[in-house]
Amino acid sequence: MSNRVGRKNIKYPQRPSTHIKETDSWKILQNSVPSEWLLRGVTERDYGIDCYLEMVGRDGSVRGDLISIQLKGAESLDWKQNNKQNRQEATFSGVKIETINYWMNLAVPVFLCVAETTTKKLYFAPIKNQVRTQYKKSTRQKSLSFLLSTKHTLDDDQGLLNFIICYIQEKNFKDLIELSRLLLIHLPQYYGFIIGNQELDPFLGVEPDDELMFTHIYMTLHKLCNVLAIDWDIKWLSDIYDEDNKTWKDSYYNLHNLTFTQIMPQLNKTLVVVLESIKNIITEFQKEFWESKEYIIYRKAKELDISNLDSLIW
Repeated sequence: MSNRVGRKNIKYPQRPSTHIKETDSWKILQNSVPSEWLLRGVTERDYGIDCYLEMVGRDGSVRGDLISIQLKGAESLDWKQNNKQNRQEATFSGVKIETINYWMNLAVPVFLCVAETTTKKLYFAPIKNQVRTQYKKSTRQKSLSFLLSTKHTLDDDQGLLNFIICYIQEKNFKDLIELSRLLLIHLPQYYGFIIGNQELDPFLGVEPDDELMFTHIYMTLHKLCNVLAIDWDIKWLSDIYDEDNKTWKDSYYNLHNLTFTQIMPQLNKTLVVVLESIKNIITEFQKEFWESKEYIIYRKAKELDISNLDSLIW
């Protein structure tokens, strides 16, 4: 009898609920990302990064598209309806500013991923973008909150597309700064060139200086569309040259005014879309960041009247 009583009093290690939640969160993350993507755990001490996620192309190509992940678990998130955005939103609070400063200093995009263990769903927040939207708080408070959305989940194709778009925008953010500066400073020249090279004599060839300006504007807008995740509906530059050559078979001129007349209205339309996107980001969504860190670009964007671009050249 005494032996039985003694066995009942033997104590064993207990697995904390936090450890169980961490395991469940990791399983949800593994099950949520595409199977061809690579997940690499962090073996050293955790300073705010739990793993690295490397995206793999549909053709199996591994191109160095690396993301830092901070993984958190929550039994159930407190969702509230946002009718304006037609989605539900929840807040993840209490992230220390020291950790956020570390994330902002990393060379790769950082995502906060929160696994809701009751629903087995994974939600994500692009860290650097959200810090820029509340930039003043990040310089004054000891912690920040991050917004989660039912449209930012990896459970469906649209959510996965949103994840990739957020990654592309963050990866190319430095390019956005430089390209926005370039476009806003030279906008009168660019717009004047686009408007002034339509409906000219179609038989005349394009002079080399005008050809260089055309390719420069084309490539600047193309890069901005890539950075801003805007669809590019204009023909590829190589196709433009090939079609002009087939039409004219000119050994002297690479392009002709007929080509300009066809392409310039499309460039003008794309220019307006790009300007609207840039202005929204700089003067609305990330106003605090741009006003503080890139004031000249902010001022140029704020003063820009997209509805009256003609005022730039007339």
